[in-house]
Amino acid sequence: MDRTEITVRNMLLAVEAPLYDIGVLSDRGMLPGLDRIAAATVLARLRLLTYHNARGSHIYIRPSGEHRFTVLDDLNEASLTRISEDGFSPCAVVETSAGNFQAWLKHPGVFPKLIGTFAAQTLARRYHADPSAADWRRFGRLPGFTNCKPKYRKPDGHFPLVHLRSHSGKEYPMAGAFVLEITTLYEEREREREARRMQASLCPRRRPSLLNLSLERFRTSAKYQDRPAAADIAFCIAAYANGMTDDQIERALVDDYLSRNPSPSRRAAYIRGTMEKARRWVGL
Repeated sequence: MDRTEITVRNMLLAVEAPLYDIGVLSDRGMLPGLDRIAAATVLARLRLLTYHNARGSHIYIRPSGEHRFTVLDDLNEASLTRISEDGFSPCAVVETSAGNFQAWLKHPGVFPKLIGTFAAQTLARRYHADPSAADWRRFGRLPGFTNCKPKYRKPDGHFPLVHLRSHSGKEYPMAGAFVLEITTLYEEREREREARRMQASLCPRRRPSLLNLSLERFRTSAKYQDRPAAADIAFCIAAYANGMTDDQIERALVDDYLSRNPSPSRRAAYIRGTMEKARRWVGL
């Protein structure tokens, strides 16, 4: 049994689920045929994953369907330490690049999609994780493979290995209390939003100016350097919050579509998915 297989086995034990989705992402898009597969099938596909990873593909994993996990992305050492000190000890910690971590939290039970996303967003804000990566079905990097982002390429041409730093597989100590907290907060937020919607329907307000809101401004921001997809989501969140219509947002994404792939269906799927993530973030 080689080191990659040992690492993947430990990850599957820590993030235990009936079925998994494996993401193999290249410039051509996501490789099909790796959704809703059992742990044994994941292990049987390791040679395929290694082949694609060696050719520059990113390798990801998530439990398939609704599940009991939240993954927090882009954490530093300080945030990771504070998570554990606050009683949210991760069931798995993955170091995606030097000093950059993803933490998987194991809840007592399966969250419905909306509450799962709300929980991920709440924890991301609390611990300074990447908000654009906070939703109920977030992929995490599969440890045992390399992180092929161009900025991490070493002088010798190789990429850094994604390491599994811990894999207890245990629920975090604050699990019961957090479920009660997040359910209460979600219900309160929904009541407040309903009240605001009712008030807005009775007294429409003038929308703020959209003159200074542009996709290019987000794409060129230092905050989203080398993360154009995150910039797109952040733009959509700001656009929705400032009253931009679906048609206006879609037109902006179409005009500055990221990929060189000419496939209309792939472009439509990317734009639809980006806008949906933004809508969930602002609560539409």
